[in-house]
Amino acid sequence: MQTTVLAALSRYAVNPRWRFRPEQPSHDLDVEDIIAAQRRAVESTFDSDPNKPTLLNDFGLSLKLRFDRLGNLQDLEDAIAAQRRAEELMLDCHPFKPSLLSNLGSSLRSRFQRLGRLQDLENAVTIQRRAVDLTPDGHPSKSNRLSHLGLSLRLRFQRFGDLHDVDDAISAQRHAAIITPNTHPYKPIQLNNLGLSLRSRFERLYNVQDLEDAITAQRLAVELIPDGHLNKPACLDSLGGSLSVRFKRFGNLQDLEQAISTKHRAVVLTPDSHPIKPGWLNNLGLSLRWRFDCLGDPQDLDSAVTAQRRASELMPDDCPDKPICLNNLGGSLRLRFERVGDPQDAEDAISVQNRAVDLTPQGHANRPLYLIDLGLSLKSKLRQSPSRSQFVSAYNAFMGAAQPMAGPPIIRLRAALVGSNMCAEYPQFDCYRDMALRACQSMLESIPALIWLGQSISHRLEQLSGYGIGPAITAAASLAISAGKLSLALEWLEEGRAIVWGQLTQLRDPLDDLRVCHPGPADKLRGLSAALEGAGRRSTVTAGRSIQAVDEPNEAGLIEAGSGPRTTLEDEAREHHNLAAEYEALLAQIRTLEGFESFLRPKSLAQLAPACQDGPVAVINIDRERCDALVLCRPRNVVHVPLPKFSLQAAEDVRSLLVASIHGRDARLSQEERGVYQPSFRDDMRDTLKTLWVCIVEPVLSSIKSELVAPASGGLPHITWCATGPLSSLPLHAAGIYNETEPSAPKAPDLVVSSYTPSLSVLLAAHLKPRDPSSATEVRILAVSQPKTPGQSPLPCTVAEANVVVRHFPECTTHLSDKEATVDTVFDAMAQHDWVHLACHGAQDARSPTSSAFYLHDGMLALARLMSLSQQRAGLAVLSACQTAKGDQQLPEETMHLAAGMLSAGYRSIIATMWSIVDADGPVLADTLYAELKHNLGVGDGLRVAYALHEAVVELRREVGEENFVRWVPFVHFGV
Repeated sequence: MQTTVLAALSRYAVNPRWRFRPEQPSHDLDVEDIIAAQRRAVESTFDSDPNKPTLLNDFGLSLKLRFDRLGNLQDLEDAIAAQRRAEELMLDCHPFKPSLLSNLGSSLRSRFQRLGRLQDLENAVTIQRRAVDLTPDGHPSKSNRLSHLGLSLRLRFQRFGDLHDVDDAISAQRHAAIITPNTHPYKPIQLNNLGLSLRSRFERLYNVQDLEDAITAQRLAVELIPDGHLNKPACLDSLGGSLSVRFKRFGNLQDLEQAISTKHRAVVLTPDSHPIKPGWLNNLGLSLRWRFDCLGDPQDLDSAVTAQRRASELMPDDCPDKPICLNNLGGSLRLRFERVGDPQDAEDAISVQNRAVDLTPQGHANRPLYLIDLGLSLKSKLRQSPSRSQFVSAYNAFMGAAQPMAGPPIIRLRAALVGSNMCAEYPQFDCYRDMALRACQSMLESIPALIWLGQSISHRLEQLSGYGIGPAITAAASLAISAGKLSLALEWLEEGRAIVWGQLTQLRDPLDDLRVCHPGPADKLRGLSAALEGAGRRSTVTAGRSIQAVDEPNEAGLIEAGSGPRTTLEDEAREHHNLAAEYEALLAQIRTLEGFESFLRPKSLAQLAPACQDGPVAVINIDRERCDALVLCRPRNVVHVPLPKFSLQAAEDVRSLLVASIHGRDARLSQEERGVYQPSFRDDMRDTLKTLWVCIVEPVLSSIKSELVAPASGGLPHITWCATGPLSSLPLHAAGIYNETEPSAPKAPDLVVSSYTPSLSVLLAAHLKPRDPSSATEVRILAVSQPKTPGQSPLPCTVAEANVVVRHFPECTTHLSDKEATVDTVFDAMAQHDWVHLACHGAQDARSPTSSAFYLHDGMLALARLMSLSQQRAGLAVLSACQTAKGDQQLPEETMHLAAGMLSAGYRSIIATMWSIVDADGPVLADTLYAELKHNLGVGDGLRVAYALHEAVVELRREVGEENFVRWVPFVHFGV
């Protein structure tokens, strides 16, 4: 009997007639009879029988295949139990042991996909690794087992975001494809799945080569698989998906044309009775809609609606993909309504999207997506016939999507942004302001979770720019100001800027600090964050679905892509809800730990107040609607200074004028270039400084006269400027009326000593750093000069500049010059010194700010490396390099530059330049600067670099002439 059963199972496994195809039921042998016979064989065989493990494995395979078709969870449980028992009875040296392990791993992976038990996925990966390790090279099933391991690793990556998993998946699947000949029937499947893993890694890291390799692999898969093969449509759709991704990334219309062509072939090759046909139709409809967006051909939009309507009709309501199809159909209908204006399209869009929401359980990660799209359709109808009820309905849809833990952070952020923008569009409704404030609050609450995306800095810059987070934050603050909620406005502005700035610079985030003290909770939190972020991020029904092969002792056969049971929407919602609850519980636990009571909570006004201990901090908010200053003063109150004469457009115009004047100057100016900017630069700068004085600086200083208190040691009062948007790269510290006929006209440098900060949090962190030594003999100074950097223009005065430091602090200064100043030498020396003076070239990398660097003799010392220094006593950094405080107008927040980066690297106080300086001015300014520093070291409240720099600039200004702006204006101070 055993021989008969095994022979029957072998026929069943390889004969396509018994593959449970919906359009072609099984013949000759009923699967129920097979399972019954196998069950009898297993029960009648003693454990000591050497055939028992093989019988158990075969029985488990049959149960697993029935589960794949019918979805009875008990079949999967029984299959796992049988395969586990087989594993226990079979020795590792048994030739079938690797096959058994691979099959058990696949069953565990299926149970994870059904029930969401994390341990099942972990066990699947562990067991399939063992299967691969036990399979000798050259074995015909080696490639199949590698491919199965790759599937589990990719799934774990999708759930938890660990890049090591997708790297290992690609490595295993690439190895599988390499050792499998093109004539092997599994080769197309392996290539397709390799392509999906490569695409997954591209979507995380945005390495273009991954996407190119994915398309190459999937093209070959399509070429190798015959048209009649039941997996051909899946390979075509996967290739179409990757081509669509490349189109969306680079905009090459040829990619979209090819995507539509391959997806259309997938549809044509799939009968209507096939359960995956609606998925291919949905994906084809999406690509047709994208082509309409590019070319505007209404036929494409009509075809998209037709395809997606057909997909929705073919798909039963209990299919977990039904809401996706309905939602995408609604999006195409809304688009057609906006272009053609047929009210029926708007009604149909709202109707099908309401169905998508209704079919999706509360707590499901996709529900916020459907709510956003429903809100957009309601908003489109609102434009045609404005009414308060329609406005409230659209708003409620957006806010339902923006609820905490409702979905991935980027989706919640988008919902809140759209909701707040809609409120701004309809101020005629009396409820708009309160509703807008709630939307802004939701937006700010969703931003912190973006810290853990784990994506490349370039992608995060695109994401921040694409979603307009910077302007949204300033708009939220503007709204709070108009509502009279000044403290809230300042808190929002600070929270948003601190997070965005931290994202741009890849600085230490709260999770890094947590990991130092409590690595276990930190790693668990990162995993949960990645799992929540990856949940429910599909608009295509079968995007990223792998094609699997069944590994068994006799011969492996194929199952159809997507023919196995999918996790139900209720199961998916339950899994997401459990993840969210676990995340919240862990967050609450972390907040009980000493020092982490406010972990991931916005700082309150009381917590921000210490930032003004060195004088008022003026936060300038520029929005399209209004411009205001919020000044945080010593009494811990916020003074509101309206700035009606200034605007976002004015700031952009002033910055453009200034940038045009200094365009092309990427190196420090030589002695011969002193007059290069005259007279055009002088005139432009005079106008710029007057505008800044009249519109911003004078109103602020006038409004806080009583708060501007001179230090006990005498001198001018101190103020710190924290600017947003284009204003952050303009010289507020030098604002004033510069006119030769009116030498006594008001000017900021004559009234206050100015500093800058990217955010209040940066100031707070700087205040917590240890003070410098109390005497000039204790401070340790590193001076670096690069007069002839290879590949750069000469800077002959840098040596004299460094010698000035040595002259003022002869006993405690280390001078590294020319060939001595290598990257490694300077890096090591910086860790041993309190101050550093860098007289060299600098370079700013706008796309990857932590790659911004200082040019040394043998290479570039980047911020990313400097941030790894242990800077316990890092006090002052003088960056006498090119444009070290020059922002980039392409960034959401232009305060990202070398000076701001050095603050984050651990230094309390930074002196930098806004544009290239005259080379000969370096030693002159350094002489006065270090004389002042030496005189005031250890006096009063410690090192006051801002005052020393102010005196040095006053001296330089006197020497070169007040209207020689190019010489003295660029020097600025950051920090405390």
